Amino acid sequence: MPDNTSSPLQSPAMPPRRKYWEVFGDTVNQLNWFKNTSMLMAGAVIFLSILLVKSMNKMPLVIRVDALGNAEAFKDVESANPVTAIEVNNFTQYFLQYWAAGNYYTYDDDLGKALKMMTEDYRRKASDYLSTHGTMDYIKQNQVKTKMVISEMIILKDTKDYVNLKVKGTNEVKSYQAPDFYKEEIFEYELSLKKVGRTENAPWGLLVDAWNASYYKK
Repeated sequence: MPDNTSSPLQSPAMPPRRKYWEVFGDTVNQLNWFKNTSMLMAGAVIFLSILLVKSMNKMPLVIRVDALGNAEAFKDVESANPVTAIEVNNFTQYFLQYWAAGNYYTYDDDLGKALKMMTEDYRRKASDYLSTHGTMDYIKQNQVKTKMVISEMIILKDTKDYVNLKVKGTNEVKSYQAPDFYKEEIFEYELSLKKVGRTENAPWGLLVDAWNASYYKK
């Protein structure tokens, strides 16, 4: 008869001990476990990185506290950073120097900067304007250099979304190649500036949405 009594070295409740170890199989199992664990950890890192990027781009929550200690939360941070008249003046001067004061040696670079200061809709209209009036050919054929002097800048209307203004001044146009080439213009520009969120490409919080020009020769 078989002996059903338990060995004094092994309790009946314990699982039977392994009689041998299969080294290669156990190693493969461990490698698979480490591989799966590494993939799970890599996925967790990617997921957390995506959450971090989204949180960095999220508009901060600002809490105002009045003199009585009452807190009010609001998300429209831009409303606390409005466009000032000084910024309108500075933006307009830079834009007109890039856009309307042609210079043979810097024209391509100036034009690129001016186009970045426009809204997408007006950028297309401005490109058509240059093609229709042959501005680029005129500047390059005559090797033009222009000295612009702004004499007056008037803000006609300032609303929540737009600033409309009028700019007056003179252009002194000469040529690098022809000493006798000389022309003096009196200009009057009307601009409509769209207020936009401040970004790296629009640090002033403004973009040109319309530009009209009138010239009078002296």
